Amino acid sequence: MPTHLSIRKRDTTPDHLHYLLDLIAEAFPADAMLVYEAAADGTRLELIALKSLNYDVSRLSLETQTSLARTIRLALEDAVSAENMQGDADEGVYPFIFPQDLIMRTPFASGVMFPLWTPNRVLGALAMFNISDQPLNRRRGLTKRTLAKIAPNIGIIESLLEKRAAVDMVEQSISGAQALLTIAQAATSLPSPQEVVDLLHDSMFGSHITSCALLLYGPTPDEQSDAPATPYEYLEIRGTWSKRVGSGVATGLRVYLRDYPLVLDYIKRERIVVYRSAEELKAQLDPFTRGLLNAERVRSVALFSLQSAQRDLGILAIATRKPYEFPAAELDQYRMVTEFLSVNSMARMLQQQHDRIQQARAALLDAVTDGVVMVTPRANVASVLTVNARFTSMFNVAETSAQQLTLLELLNVMQIPEGVRIELRRLWQSTPVRDPNLRRGEFSMTAVDGRPLDIEWYSAPVYQRTHVPNPAVLGRIYIFHDVSAERAAARLRADFLSRVSHELRTPLTSIRGFAEFILETAGDQLPDIAREYTNIILQSARHLNHVFNDIIEVSRADSGQLKLNRVNASLPDIVIDVTARMELQYKARKQQIVMDLNDDLPPITVDVDRIVQVLTNLIVNAIKYSPEGGKITIQTVLVEQWDDIPQYVYGTTAPPDVTLPAILTIIRDEGKGLSAEDVDKVFLPFFRTEDSKRAKIEGVGLGLSVTRSLVELHRGKIWAVAREVAKGGCFAFTLPTAR
Repeated sequence: MPTHLSIRKRDTTPDHLHYLLDLIAEAFPADAMLVYEAAADGTRLELIALKSLNYDVSRLSLETQTSLARTIRLALEDAVSAENMQGDADEGVYPFIFPQDLIMRTPFASGVMFPLWTPNRVLGALAMFNISDQPLNRRRGLTKRTLAKIAPNIGIIESLLEKRAAVDMVEQSISGAQALLTIAQAATSLPSPQEVVDLLHDSMFGSHITSCALLLYGPTPDEQSDAPATPYEYLEIRGTWSKRVGSGVATGLRVYLRDYPLVLDYIKRERIVVYRSAEELKAQLDPFTRGLLNAERVRSVALFSLQSAQRDLGILAIATRKPYEFPAAELDQYRMVTEFLSVNSMARMLQQQHDRIQQARAALLDAVTDGVVMVTPRANVASVLTVNARFTSMFNVAETSAQQLTLLELLNVMQIPEGVRIELRRLWQSTPVRDPNLRRGEFSMTAVDGRPLDIEWYSAPVYQRTHVPNPAVLGRIYIFHDVSAERAAARLRADFLSRVSHELRTPLTSIRGFAEFILETAGDQLPDIAREYTNIILQSARHLNHVFNDIIEVSRADSGQLKLNRVNASLPDIVIDVTARMELQYKARKQQIVMDLNDDLPPITVDVDRIVQVLTNLIVNAIKYSPEGGKITIQTVLVEQWDDIPQYVYGTTAPPDVTLPAILTIIRDEGKGLSAEDVDKVFLPFFRTEDSKRAKIEGVGLGLSVTRSLVELHRGKIWAVAREVAKGGCFAFTLPTAR
């Protein structure tokens, strides 16, 4: 055991110890009497009282006092061991006669020592020495009678030391608890590893601790491309302190794990490893790491494994420059500290991962060319969580101020026309943050630099997890897409097609007019073959005129040039009216139209003529492709949520951004229907299925394209259902209800 000596000043020595030594000296005189107290860790002795009769111990040199303390320490080790315990146990004291090999190390000729102890620990020792040749033993005064006289006083000294030890223990416990509390409080702010080491030095380390290092495993999972499968490669020094050089030296150095598999496995398994002699540890280290320990003159070291339930985090190393036996109480305090550090390291790692994810998300959002706003519910109000750089530049809003606003407050500071602001406020106020439905729309505005912009926006829910049934909605995302270039191109295309169509329709009108004139004035006089060819000319001219009209309709709708005359209307009434107009056509094919209409549907705000055109195109399509004598079904359904859509209609082709609430119209026929491959193409201009080509059914493939454009102009959606699901032909479209 180490023999470090610490001598207290005499003015701190309790006066009653001198009185007790005087009483002992009357019964058993000696040239020098010394009372030593053992430190709580059992590693050093402190001289707390002395009495000199014929020899002044206080005049001894420090070196001689240290040697004397070392000798008493060795004697105390022998005395308290069971095999060497001697004396009269019934007197309650155990005199230990210094053997010749020990007394020779002191300036005295003979000596005796009385260990002061309890069953739990060694408290200290009372040592008595003579400088004369007369030894202190039973024949020279240390009789049973003498022991009986001095035993009570020695017992009182023992009691005093026990009380002092208890007080010291309480003080150390309080001090340790305060240090732990300080560290725990500091850990809540997620200090850096170096700040943790400095905190340990300031609040916990005793004077015997001379160096400390905090090492963390790396690379951390967020630094690995395949974190779950990649083991740690090194321990990196992240915080240091030593009495010799202070804080922060050697941070950043790495100790590679491949060189120390056995040592590290042992530390992980034991959690706490103490090397009474650091030489044992040094022998297992590489020259560089061994050189670091030698530079700090490390003699004893304790290693503490930092672990969480998920992973190993690092190692805390605490060292001394003198041989030191770390007591259990001190190790226990450091163990509790390592638990705090493990939590701190894990929290800091998670925080760093969270920060990196947030930075990556922010970078990703800023890389998006659309304006993005993410809102979350806070006190039942949609509050802005984040906006990207494109949104701030598009609407001239400062990012820092935007993140402190509610959604409607953000709308108030966006630089948009007031009419647009009113309409968006109406739409957004009616959409709860956790609404699972999608919303969309578009508006025009003027950019900060004066350019006219066409903006298309849509809003969708953000789910916590999308691979479980009924996932929780965390918030909503609003996307603002600049479609000015697309709209400009569409307008140019529409203008071009309009002019070309106009140039083509002028001679086409003449051709149709002359054909009609010929048939009306001289039709009966024409040869049969001439009359047949003239009819073909007239029908072809009418067909081309219809094609040109469809092309212009599609281009105008896609470019936004087609204006709607919206009024509130009843969709069932429109269906009934269109069906009545089509009666001659479907009866000519001996077909039947069955209407399953809900009379309690709310009104819709539409251009009635355009919806008549939509229904006409779809019903004509059903008549053409349904067999003679077949049945055509028209059904209307109020859809307030996704569950209201019939499963066979929803299928896999229904668009996810249907605006709700809406009225769903389903038109089914008994024809062959569309394949799963064709349902995605059927709305493309000029697309015709192979079946229709083989059956030589009339058409150029523009009717459904026009229909889709007209439905989407009304903020609705249209889709086809594959024959495998619908068991025939099936089209469905939605129109939002009037608000």
